[in-house]
Amino acid sequence: MAPEPALLGIFPDLDDLLAALRRVKEENGKILTVFSPIHFSEIQEIVGHKTSGIRYLTLAGGILGGTSLVGLAVYAHLSFQFVTSGKPVLPPIPFLVPLFEGTILLAVIFTVLSWVLKGRLPRIQLPAAYDPRFSEDRFGILVACPAGRRDILDKLLKDAGAEEVRDVSG
Repeated sequence: MAPEPALLGIFPDLDDLLAALRRVKEENGKILTVFSPIHFSEIQEIVGHKTSGIRYLTLAGGILGGTSLVGLAVYAHLSFQFVTSGKPVLPPIPFLVPLFEGTILLAVIFTVLSWVLKGRLPRIQLPAAYDPRFSEDRFGILVACPAGRRDILDKLLKDAGAEEVRDVSG
């Protein structure tokens, strides 16, 4: 599958970038990514954000950890019985500590692993559209460029204040 054609606009100023983002949204353009030297909440408000599935993996890790450690404690308790008269065979109170510890331990492990995998870390190769100036003082917007809309998007980005617009694949 060939990479999607795209245009990269490089902006010297945050206000110009925000104006370009609004114009692209108004034109029903597809914003692939936005590059910024630091986080700005205004960018996220315009682009929007998707909720992450990491919380579901954290929940799964917590449930798996709690049940597996309680299961291990129950197995050990039943294998080496020390039954005292009047007490239940499986008293619930001693299993609360393994339940808590297992829940926290595996929830944290699942969270860190899912965060690393979802973030595609470590990133061995930089994206094709990345420019080193984005780490210093410039802003960038990568916009999908369907066939026949290249001139429109190019003009839109330049009118919004882009100092450079170039073709990028993917």
